[in-house]
Amino acid sequence: MAEEFSYLQFRVEDKVGIITLNRPDKLNAISWELAEELSGLLHRLRFHDEVCTILLNGAGRSFCSGADVNFICGESERPIPGTSDPSRPIPRSQRKTPGGPFFEVTRQLVAVDKPVIVAIQGHAVGAGLAYSIACDRRFGDTTTKMAAIFTNIGVAPDCGLSYFLPRIVGFSNALMMVETAKVFKAEECKALGLLDELVPEGQAFAAAFEYAKLLAQRASVAVDMARRMIHMSQVSTLEEILDYEGHAGVAVASTLDAKEGTLSFLEKRKPVYRGM
Repeated sequence: MAEEFSYLQFRVEDKVGIITLNRPDKLNAISWELAEELSGLLHRLRFHDEVCTILLNGAGRSFCSGADVNFICGESERPIPGTSDPSRPIPRSQRKTPGGPFFEVTRQLVAVDKPVIVAIQGHAVGAGLAYSIACDRRFGDTTTKMAAIFTNIGVAPDCGLSYFLPRIVGFSNALMMVETAKVFKAEECKALGLLDELVPEGQAFAAAFEYAKLLAQRASVAVDMARRMIHMSQVSTLEEILDYEGHAGVAVASTLDAKEGTLSFLEKRKPVYRGM
């Protein structure tokens, strides 16, 4: 994929699509333009079979310091319903989804239909926290600080944080986080479940990349469908999931990797998966 970006860096290595938020001077605060680039790239990556896993990270000393306050306050060139002058024209699409591409990033982190791993150093707060907990697995280093800081600036949680946070840290802890906006250090983040893996300073990307490569070498259709099942289970009944597992199982069984996986097991050898 040969694409040029203004606020992202992107490359593919060992079947891992590496996306880097690239506003280090702003601690990778999410601007409207960055959100458009990121949500658009995630949407396209769903259809690129050479990318089996996605690794999200940030340039510089922080993963993401949240949404750009210039947009949130309503004073930027792009109006926002609620804070901008009501007389300013707002696109119809944004009237229906006030967060525009900011919200679309979260939607595409799930809809990309491939594992998304995130490497965190420094801050992952506000929208940065929301995006990180929407990912499949979070690797942080000892500099990591995470917080649902929304109420500190008088706004409510967004970007899907209200959906993912209680599922990860529990109902009571989620309430505490959004009500107090407390900043948690790395060890506290690990204890809460906000981080899945905690590594020494400067090692988050390397550890996350090794994990992403491991997933990319597996039977990718089976992995992607398994991921989809887990997401669906969050909003489905047991009967619905059993039906879906049956249909998905037939689809996955038709792949070349399923044939290779079963034969290699019977032949007592390591499988060679092709992602097909």
